Amino acid sequence: MLGNKVLRAVGLCVVLFLAACGGGTGESYVPKPKAYPRMDLPVKSYQPFTAADLPMELQLPAYARMLADTNAQGVHTPGWYNLHFPLFDVTLHMTYYEFKDWAFFDSLIYDTRKLVNKHLQKADDILERPTSALNPEAKGLIFSIQGNTATNFNFYLTDSVKHFVRGALYFNKRTESDSVAPVFQFVEQDVYHMIKTLHWKK
Repeated sequence: MLGNKVLRAVGLCVVLFLAACGGGTGESYVPKPKAYPRMDLPVKSYQPFTAADLPMELQLPAYARMLADTNAQGVHTPGWYNLHFPLFDVTLHMTYYEFKDWAFFDSLIYDTRKLVNKHLQKADDILERPTSALNPEAKGLIFSIQGNTATNFNFYLTDSVKHFVRGALYFNKRTESDSVAPVFQFVEQDVYHMIKTLHWKK
């Protein structure tokens, strides 16, 4: 008799436990996917840009600022610029070189690849895409660096005669690639637009 009472008590506890866990409703728990705060992105808009020490013309996003890169003494190195996106705290570092011989040109290509390959340890993959399909005037490569690396977008452009420019896109604060994916894709489109609209001055 006592054993039956104990069994009934245990059974009641099991039923109450299942009910508390939602077992009596026929519904199962499904974890919600990881989400990030929604960000309102600005409307795409571009404006022409040129500088005395840059023998090129191109179009920049209206919500970005092209700033002359300076050293600790505030001196600007000709051809060195930073395109800053204040809304996202993202910077595209751009450097222009004029080459007069193929040995220097080859060294520029080598240095660009060296900078990209620095991210190999953390990169999942590095994809290369020719830029000539975007703009026949701007021959070069886009390096799409997959994974949580300091930079996910590098490129170099040249006219194969005397002009050479390279760029690297950086988030100024440490981020996870998943969390900044919408911003990265938005800014990436702007860099593509810059490449498409680039025109060398002779």
